[in-house]
Amino acid sequence: FIPDLFAKDPAARHYRTGERGRFLPDGKIEFLGRVDTQVKLRGIRIELGEIENVLCSHPSIPAAVVAVSGTEGAERLIGYVVRNGSALAASELRRFVRDKLPEHMTPASFVMLKTLPLLPNGKVDRRALPEPDQERRRIEREYIAPRNALEEKLAGIMTEVLKVERIGVHDNFFEMGGHSLLGMQVVARVRKVFRVELPLHSLFAESTIAGLCAAIERAEKLEESPLLPTLTRKSSPSKREQLLARFDQLTDEEVNTLLSATLPQGQDAREVEDF
Repeated sequence: FIPDLFAKDPAARHYRTGERGRFLPDGKIEFLGRVDTQVKLRGIRIELGEIENVLCSHPSIPAAVVAVSGTEGAERLIGYVVRNGSALAASELRRFVRDKLPEHMTPASFVMLKTLPLLPNGKVDRRALPEPDQERRRIEREYIAPRNALEEKLAGIMTEVLKVERIGVHDNFFEMGGHSLLGMQVVARVRKVFRVELPLHSLFAESTIAGLCAAIERAEKLEESPLLPTLTRKSSPSKREQLLARFDQLTDEEVNTLLSATLPQGQDAREVEDF
């Protein structure tokens, strides 16, 4: 709360919201954005400057900017980085950020730039930042189609969840726009289609169709092992199975509302895989 410069009462106060706007001639207020770089993504407040500081701590990145891209309900973080000449893979940057920040603060995509677009006052012109080129990313990585029935089924699940036309067996789920909430949907559908217990952290460890198929096959062998009769498949669904089935029916908005109401502020969705 700050002193109200427009009031005669010296005790009057204004609440500084962090939003920026201007009065129009008709008395309305035009919203111009935030003074800081704080955003709200999937119900969690994120300070973009914190991510930018982590990126700039990489020895190969002299400058970086993070922005939100995508339509409502499908927003994702995009990292724009300037390299100092050395080769730098997006997967390496993701690992670098994830080692220092939670998953919900890790950019889904990275765009390499020679320089950042600047305004006349020297600040970054965020409106001039280019949209990530999905097609170019597909061209840079050789597309390998599903090679068997298991990979075809899993590819169908991922393309539906990610809302993309196709995904290769070696394409990274998170680099294609995936995040924790979408990962939970993938795990729920895998549980429903393949009837295997697959924890959410398996998707973080094996983020490609090829890797996740290997994890599914290992889980299937474990459940069929005669040495572990307690892990054999059940004829009737458990409470966990029923919850996973219900979760798969929820929309993204319903999932966001549910998590926002149950998670402590700032907690990552991947920490609640045993719901």
